Amino acid sequence: MKKVVLFVFALVLYGGAFSQNSAVVSAFNWLKDNKLDKALAAIEPATKHPQTMSSAKTWLYRGNIYLTIAITTEEKFKSLCSNPLDSAYNSYQKSIAIDPEFIAPAANPNSAKMGLFYLGDQYFNVGANFYNNHDWAEARKYFERTKQIKNTFGEKDSLATFYATNCAIKMGDKDVAMKYLKELINMDYQKPEIYSMLSTLYKESGDSVKMLNTIAMGRKKFPSDLGLIISETNYYLSKGELAKAQDLLKVAVEKDPNNPILRFTIGSNYDRLSLDSSIAETEKEAMLAEAEKAYLKAIELKPDYFDAYYNLGALFFNKGVEVFEFANSIPPDQFEAYEKAKSKYMEYWNKSVPYLEKASELMPEDLPTLHALKSLYARLNMPDKLKAVNDKINAIKK
Repeated sequence: MKKVVLFVFALVLYGGAFSQNSAVVSAFNWLKDNKLDKALAAIEPATKHPQTMSSAKTWLYRGNIYLTIAITTEEKFKSLCSNPLDSAYNSYQKSIAIDPEFIAPAANPNSAKMGLFYLGDQYFNVGANFYNNHDWAEARKYFERTKQIKNTFGEKDSLATFYATNCAIKMGDKDVAMKYLKELINMDYQKPEIYSMLSTLYKESGDSVKMLNTIAMGRKKFPSDLGLIISETNYYLSKGELAKAQDLLKVAVEKDPNNPILRFTIGSNYDRLSLDSSIAETEKEAMLAEAEKAYLKAIELKPDYFDAYYNLGALFFNKGVEVFEFANSIPPDQFEAYEKAKSKYMEYWNKSVPYLEKASELMPEDLPTLHALKSLYARLNMPDKLKAVNDKINAIKK
């Protein structure tokens, strides 16, 4: 009788194990038939039963089911779980931990490692959706998971790293952004902007040596890249090294001749260079002529360019003030010299008027422009225009 009891108990154990193995097979078959709800219902109990929870096959099938839920277009299956990618990821990791070499020939993917590889692309796609919606934190999380998965296969996913970098910058995480940018440079990622981005971060951290070294590295690799040229130009402009900046600006214009901002920057730079008191008057005049030419080209390329109109008007206004002050220093007995100087400053002021008026037309409530016009109208004895601009100023102030 005792032997019979033991035999019956053994049958019960075998029956339970058989039942759970059958559930794993059923899950596989339901998945193959795209019955994802039934596949999920079959596999979940098997992941908890002592007889099947330690099987690499169980976790591979579970990973495949969740991977399919993640990529399905059928709405009725999309709601089966909240985060199928992470569920698939954890399942594949569990399968690998049990048996890293396990392969199920009939399954798709047929191994947990291959499943993980597919997951990397899926994480990237979800990250791209968050990125397009400007959800930088969520996007970065998914890009970094892609990056992590590909690293396990000895691959460097430069695209995921690049977008994770952009997210880090948007989130203000400069340390991580710098780390990823260095990784991209080591990967030989073929986007010149990574050098501009890294140089900007070095500049913001106050490390001008590393900033310039990064730009030099980038320009060696991408000598004609406009972004790198402009990054270097902006550095020299910020340091007041105008001659170096101007040389680079000329190179930039050769690369992008129809860029109004470059033309404006060249004009502004010539304008600033002309203020150098150590250069001769003829050289100043030549620089102002170049500034005028650059501003006019910017206006030609962008007819509503407020800054170019304003700067050009201010250039002539300021030059007129300079000549006016010189004229007032001329002794009273040098009448001809005074009249010649007066003719010159009046010429400058009259040239200034249409540009400042156009700037005011483009930005009617810009007070600096209105005050400059007020001064001009007073100096040029234009009472009607002076009254009109005074009325505008007073209306704005109210």
